[in-house]
Amino acid sequence: MSVQSFYRESGFKLLALAKLTPCEYSVILYLLNCAVSGLDQIITTENELGLSLHRDALEIRDAISNLTTRGIIRVVYGDLTQAPKIQSVRLSMQFDTQKWRHENGDTHTSNDALVYPFRRQGIANLQVLEGHRRDKERLQRPAEVSTWKRILDSFIRNRSLDDAELATSEAVAKTLCDTHPVDLVVLMLRHFGTRIPTLSLLASSWQHFQLLFEEETQKVDLLEARQKHQEMDQKVRDAAGDYYRRKLDLDLNEEEESVLQILSSHRHPRRQLFWAWQMRNRYPNLAKFFDETNKLMLSVTGAGTIVRRPTE
Repeated sequence: MSVQSFYRESGFKLLALAKLTPCEYSVILYLLNCAVSGLDQIITTENELGLSLHRDALEIRDAISNLTTRGIIRVVYGDLTQAPKIQSVRLSMQFDTQKWRHENGDTHTSNDALVYPFRRQGIANLQVLEGHRRDKERLQRPAEVSTWKRILDSFIRNRSLDDAELATSEAVAKTLCDTHPVDLVVLMLRHFGTRIPTLSLLASSWQHFQLLFEEETQKVDLLEARQKHQEMDQKVRDAAGDYYRRKLDLDLNEEEESVLQILSSHRHPRRQLFWAWQMRNRYPNLAKFFDETNKLMLSVTGAGTIVRRPTE
Protein backbone atom coordinates (compact mmCIF):
# COMPACT_ATOMS: atom_id res chain seq x y z
CA MET A 1 0.00 0.00 0.00
CA SER A 2 1.41 3.41 -1.04
CA VAL A 3 1.38 6.90 0.42
CA GLN A 4 -1.30 7.86 -2.14
CA SER A 5 -3.56 5.03 -0.93
CA PHE A 6 -2.92 6.09 2.66
CA TYR A 7 -4.03 9.62 1.75
CA ARG A 8 -7.13 8.48 -0.15
CA GLU A 9 -8.23 6.31 2.79
CA SER A 10 -8.03 9.31 5.17
CA GLY A 11 -5.01 7.92 6.98
CA PHE A 12 -3.97 11.31 8.28
CA LYS A 13 -7.34 11.82 9.95
CA LEU A 14 -7.06 8.35 11.50
CA LEU A 15 -3.77 9.49 13.00
CA ALA A 16 -5.65 12.37 14.59
CA LEU A 17 -7.88 9.81 16.34
CA ALA A 18 -4.98 7.60 17.42
CA LYS A 19 -4.22 9.53 20.66
CA LEU A 20 -0.45 9.18 20.33
CA THR A 21 2.19 10.88 22.45
CA PRO A 22 4.15 13.85 21.05
CA CYS A 23 7.20 11.63 20.58
CA GLU A 24 5.17 8.99 18.74
CA TYR A 25 3.73 11.63 16.41
CA SER A 26 7.29 12.88 15.78
CA VAL A 27 8.36 9.39 14.74
CA ILE A 28 5.31 9.01 12.48
CA LEU A 29 5.85 12.37 10.75
CA TYR A 30 9.54 11.57 10.28
CA LEU A 31 8.71 8.25 8.59
CA LEU A 32 6.02 9.89 6.44
CA ASN A 33 8.49 12.52 5.30
CA CYS A 34 10.95 9.77 4.36
CA ALA A 35 8.24 7.89 2.45
CA VAL A 36 7.26 11.00 0.49
CA SER A 37 10.94 11.47 -0.38
CA GLY A 38 11.05 7.92 -1.77
CA LEU A 39 12.53 6.17 1.27
CA ASP A 40 10.00 3.49 2.17
CA GLN A 41 12.37 2.14 4.85
CA ILE A 42 15.14 3.70 6.90
CA ILE A 43 17.95 2.06 8.87
CA THR A 44 19.09 3.95 11.93
CA THR A 45 19.67 3.57 15.67
CA GLU A 46 17.60 4.79 18.58
CA ASN A 47 20.33 7.30 19.48
CA GLU A 48 20.55 8.67 15.92
CA LEU A 49 16.78 8.96 15.63
CA GLY A 50 16.63 10.66 19.02
CA LEU A 51 19.19 13.24 17.91
CA SER A 52 17.26 13.91 14.70
CA LEU A 53 14.00 14.41 16.60
CA HIS A 54 15.53 16.12 19.65
CA ARG A 55 14.28 13.30 21.88
CA ASP A 56 15.87 11.05 24.47
CA ALA A 57 16.86 7.58 23.24
CA LEU A 58 14.73 5.87 25.91
CA GLU A 59 11.72 7.96 24.86
CA ILE A 60 12.33 6.92 21.25
CA ARG A 61 12.52 3.26 22.30
CA ASP A 62 9.16 3.49 24.11
CA ALA A 63 7.58 5.26 21.15
CA ILE A 64 8.79 2.65 18.66
CA SER A 65 7.63 -0.17 20.94
CA ASN A 66 4.13 1.32 21.32
CA LEU A 67 3.76 2.11 17.61
CA THR A 68 4.85 -1.41 16.73
CA THR A 69 2.38 -2.95 19.19
CA ARG A 70 -0.42 -0.92 17.65
CA GLY A 71 0.61 -1.94 14.14
CA ILE A 72 1.19 1.62 12.92
CA ILE A 73 4.84 1.05 12.00
CA ARG A 74 6.94 -1.98 11.11
CA VAL A 75 10.25 -2.61 12.89
CA VAL A 76 13.13 -5.02 12.38
CA TYR A 77 16.07 -4.94 14.85
CA GLY A 78 19.63 -5.75 13.86
CA ASP A 79 21.76 -8.69 15.07
CA LEU A 80 23.42 -7.92 18.45
CA THR A 81 25.90 -10.76 18.02
CA GLN A 82 27.83 -8.74 15.46
CA ALA A 83 30.41 -6.12 16.40
CA PRO A 84 30.16 -3.31 17.18
CA LYS A 85 27.26 -4.04 19.49
CA ILE A 86 25.17 -1.01 18.52
CA GLN A 87 21.72 -2.27 17.74
CA SER A 88 20.42 -0.88 14.44
CA VAL A 89 16.76 -0.76 13.58
CA ARG A 90 14.88 -0.74 10.28
CA LEU A 91 11.68 1.34 10.36
CA SER A 92 8.84 1.74 7.88
CA MET A 93 5.21 2.93 7.92
CA GLN A 94 2.31 0.50 7.85
CA PHE A 95 0.12 2.28 5.30
CA ASP A 96 -2.63 -0.34 5.48
CA THR A 97 -4.75 1.27 8.21
CA GLN A 98 -6.93 -1.82 8.51
CA LYS A 99 -3.99 -3.51 10.26
CA TRP A 100 -3.78 -0.81 12.92
CA ARG A 101 -4.84 -1.78 16.44
CA HIS A 102 -6.54 1.03 18.32
CA GLU A 103 -6.92 1.63 22.03
CA ASN A 104 -9.74 -0.08 23.94
CA GLY A 105 -10.34 -2.43 21.06
CA ASP A 106 -11.97 0.29 18.92
CA THR A 107 -12.13 -0.46 15.21
CA HIS A 108 -11.82 2.96 13.59
CA THR A 109 -12.10 3.19 9.83
CA SER A 110 -11.56 6.02 7.39
CA ASN A 111 -15.28 6.87 7.67
CA ASP A 112 -14.87 7.53 11.40
CA ALA A 113 -12.26 10.14 10.58
CA LEU A 114 -14.42 12.29 8.31
CA VAL A 115 -14.80 15.90 9.36
CA TYR A 116 -18.13 17.39 8.28
CA PRO A 117 -19.31 21.03 8.40
CA PHE A 118 -22.51 22.09 10.15
CA ARG A 119 -25.57 20.32 8.83
CA ARG A 120 -27.84 22.43 6.68
CA GLN A 121 -31.13 21.38 8.27
CA GLY A 122 -32.69 19.14 10.91
CA ILE A 123 -32.04 18.96 14.64
CA ALA A 124 -28.29 19.42 14.09
CA ASN A 125 -28.77 22.76 12.35
CA LEU A 126 -26.43 25.17 14.22
CA GLN A 127 -26.40 28.94 14.04
CA VAL A 128 -22.87 30.30 13.82
CA LEU A 129 -23.86 33.78 14.91
CA GLU A 130 -26.03 34.16 17.99
CA GLY A 131 -29.33 35.80 17.19
CA HIS A 132 -29.07 34.97 13.49
CA ARG A 133 -32.57 35.00 12.02
CA ARG A 134 -33.73 31.71 10.61
CA ASP A 135 -35.72 31.35 7.47
CA LYS A 136 -39.06 30.17 8.90
CA GLU A 137 -40.48 29.25 5.53
CA ARG A 138 -37.44 27.09 4.79
CA LEU A 139 -37.71 25.31 8.12
CA GLN A 140 -41.40 24.69 7.63
CA ARG A 141 -40.94 23.10 4.21
CA PRO A 142 -41.01 19.28 4.30
CA ALA A 143 -37.61 17.73 3.74
CA GLU A 144 -37.01 16.24 0.32
CA VAL A 145 -37.28 12.50 0.32
CA SER A 146 -34.29 10.41 -0.70
CA THR A 147 -32.34 13.24 -2.34
CA TRP A 148 -29.19 11.39 -1.32
CA LYS A 149 -30.06 8.86 -4.03
CA ARG A 150 -29.20 11.48 -6.64
CA ILE A 151 -25.71 11.68 -5.19
CA LEU A 152 -25.35 7.90 -5.05
CA ASP A 153 -26.66 7.45 -8.59
CA SER A 154 -24.25 10.05 -9.94
CA PHE A 155 -21.33 8.38 -8.19
CA ILE A 156 -22.02 4.74 -9.12
CA ARG A 157 -22.73 5.55 -12.77
CA ASN A 158 -20.17 3.66 -14.90
CA ARG A 159 -18.63 2.12 -11.75
CA SER A 160 -18.64 -1.43 -10.47
CA LEU A 161 -18.95 -1.59 -6.66
CA ASP A 162 -19.22 -4.61 -4.40
CA ASP A 163 -21.79 -4.80 -1.61
CA ALA A 164 -19.47 -3.37 1.05
CA GLU A 165 -18.43 -0.42 -1.13
CA LEU A 166 -22.05 0.25 -2.07
CA ALA A 167 -23.15 0.27 1.57
CA THR A 168 -20.33 2.66 2.49
CA SER A 169 -21.13 4.95 -0.45
CA GLU A 170 -24.80 5.02 0.55
CA ALA A 171 -23.97 6.08 4.11
CA VAL A 172 -21.62 8.85 2.93
CA ALA A 173 -24.15 10.01 0.30
CA LYS A 174 -26.72 10.55 3.05
CA THR A 175 -24.22 12.62 5.03
CA LEU A 176 -23.25 14.68 1.97
CA CYS A 177 -26.96 15.34 1.41
CA ASP A 178 -27.20 16.76 4.95
CA THR A 179 -24.04 18.84 4.80
CA HIS A 180 -23.91 20.25 1.27
CA PRO A 181 -26.34 21.32 -1.48
CA VAL A 182 -27.28 18.22 -3.43
CA ASP A 183 -27.06 19.94 -6.81
CA LEU A 184 -23.51 21.10 -6.05
CA VAL A 185 -22.42 17.61 -4.97
CA VAL A 186 -23.84 16.09 -8.16
CA LEU A 187 -22.18 18.80 -10.25
CA MET A 188 -18.79 18.12 -8.69
CA LEU A 189 -19.17 14.35 -9.16
CA ARG A 190 -19.92 14.85 -12.83
CA HIS A 191 -17.04 17.29 -13.23
CA PHE A 192 -14.32 15.20 -11.55
CA GLY A 193 -15.58 11.75 -12.56
CA THR A 194 -13.07 9.02 -11.74
CA ARG A 195 -10.77 11.53 -10.05
CA ILE A 196 -13.00 11.01 -7.00
CA PRO A 197 -12.44 7.30 -6.25
CA THR A 198 -14.69 7.24 -3.17
CA LEU A 199 -17.43 9.42 -1.72
CA SER A 200 -15.55 9.32 1.57
CA LEU A 201 -12.65 11.16 -0.06
CA LEU A 202 -15.02 13.82 -1.43
CA ALA A 203 -16.61 14.29 2.00
CA SER A 204 -13.34 14.46 3.91
CA SER A 205 -11.59 16.71 1.37
CA TRP A 206 -14.57 18.82 0.34
CA GLN A 207 -12.79 22.16 0.55
CA HIS A 208 -9.91 20.88 -1.60
CA PHE A 209 -12.23 19.65 -4.35
CA GLN A 210 -14.34 22.80 -4.16
CA LEU A 211 -11.30 25.04 -4.68
CA LEU A 212 -10.08 22.79 -7.49
CA PHE A 213 -13.54 22.88 -9.09
CA GLU A 214 -13.59 26.68 -9.00
CA GLU A 215 -10.10 26.88 -10.52
CA GLU A 216 -10.93 24.51 -13.37
CA THR A 217 -14.32 26.04 -14.20
CA GLN A 218 -13.13 29.65 -14.11
CA LYS A 219 -10.28 29.27 -16.55
CA VAL A 220 -11.55 31.80 -19.10
CA ASP A 221 -9.47 33.39 -21.83
CA LEU A 222 -10.37 37.01 -21.09
CA LEU A 223 -8.75 38.34 -24.26
CA GLU A 224 -10.67 35.88 -26.42
CA ALA A 225 -13.94 36.64 -24.63
CA ARG A 226 -13.38 40.38 -24.99
CA GLN A 227 -12.64 40.03 -28.69
CA LYS A 228 -15.82 37.98 -29.16
CA HIS A 229 -17.92 40.66 -27.44
CA GLN A 230 -16.31 43.36 -29.57
CA GLU A 231 -17.10 41.42 -32.73
CA MET A 232 -20.75 41.03 -31.72
CA ASP A 233 -20.96 44.74 -30.83
CA GLN A 234 -19.62 45.60 -34.27
CA LYS A 235 -22.24 43.40 -35.94
CA VAL A 236 -24.96 45.45 -34.27
CA ARG A 237 -23.31 48.72 -35.34
CA ASP A 238 -22.91 47.51 -38.92
CA ALA A 239 -26.52 46.33 -39.13
CA ALA A 240 -27.80 49.62 -37.70
CA GLY A 241 -25.63 51.61 -40.12
CA ASP A 242 -26.85 49.57 -43.08
CA TYR A 243 -30.52 50.16 -42.17
CA TYR A 244 -29.87 53.87 -41.58
CA ARG A 245 -28.39 54.26 -45.07
CA ARG A 246 -31.61 52.76 -46.46
CA LYS A 247 -33.85 55.02 -44.39
CA LEU A 248 -35.56 56.51 -47.41
CA ASP A 249 -36.38 53.13 -48.93
CA LEU A 250 -37.64 51.86 -45.56
CA ASP A 251 -39.66 55.03 -44.96
CA LEU A 252 -38.29 55.45 -41.44
CA ASN A 253 -39.67 58.16 -39.16
CA GLU A 254 -37.50 60.50 -37.12
CA GLU A 255 -37.61 58.34 -33.98
CA GLU A 256 -36.61 55.20 -35.87
CA GLU A 257 -33.70 57.04 -37.46
CA SER A 258 -32.60 58.22 -34.01
CA VAL A 259 -32.59 54.62 -32.71
CA LEU A 260 -30.37 53.47 -35.57
CA GLN A 261 -27.97 56.38 -35.07
CA ILE A 262 -27.59 55.50 -31.37
CA LEU A 263 -26.98 51.80 -32.12
CA SER A 264 -24.44 52.53 -34.85
CA SER A 265 -22.24 54.72 -32.65
CA HIS A 266 -22.86 53.63 -29.04
CA ARG A 267 -20.07 52.14 -26.92
CA HIS A 268 -22.37 49.28 -25.81
CA PRO A 269 -24.77 48.78 -28.73
CA ARG A 270 -25.91 45.32 -27.65
CA ARG A 271 -27.22 46.71 -24.36
CA GLN A 272 -28.97 49.59 -26.13
CA LEU A 273 -30.45 47.07 -28.56
CA PHE A 274 -32.10 45.33 -25.62
CA TRP A 275 -33.90 48.50 -24.54
CA ALA A 276 -34.88 49.34 -28.10
CA TRP A 277 -36.25 45.82 -28.55
CA GLN A 278 -38.38 46.28 -25.43
CA MET A 279 -40.08 49.24 -27.18
CA ARG A 280 -40.15 47.65 -30.67
CA ASN A 281 -43.89 48.31 -31.03
CA ARG A 282 -43.04 52.01 -31.40
CA TYR A 283 -40.75 51.24 -34.36
CA PRO A 284 -42.86 49.23 -36.83
CA ASN A 285 -40.53 49.90 -39.77
CA LEU A 286 -37.63 48.25 -37.88
CA ALA A 287 -39.40 44.92 -37.33
CA LYS A 288 -37.10 43.11 -39.75
CA PHE A 289 -34.04 44.75 -38.16
CA PHE A 290 -35.03 43.42 -34.72
CA ASP A 291 -35.68 39.94 -36.14
CA GLU A 292 -32.16 39.86 -37.60
CA THR A 293 -30.35 41.17 -34.52
CA ASN A 294 -32.34 39.96 -31.50
CA LYS A 295 -29.87 37.11 -30.90
CA LEU A 296 -27.07 39.65 -30.44
CA MET A 297 -28.69 41.80 -27.76
CA LEU A 298 -27.44 41.65 -24.17
CA SER A 299 -30.12 41.70 -21.47
CA VAL A 300 -29.35 44.17 -18.66
CA THR A 301 -30.96 45.85 -15.66
CA GLY A 302 -31.59 49.55 -15.38
CA ALA A 303 -28.16 49.96 -13.77
CA GLY A 304 -26.49 48.18 -16.69
CA THR A 305 -25.90 44.86 -14.94
CA ILE A 306 -26.18 41.84 -17.23
CA VAL A 307 -28.99 39.59 -16.02
CA ARG A 308 -29.47 36.93 -18.67
CA ARG A 309 -28.74 35.95 -22.22
CA PRO A 310 -31.56 36.25 -24.73
CA THR A 311 -33.33 33.03 -25.57
CA GLU A 312 -33.11 31.72 -29.08
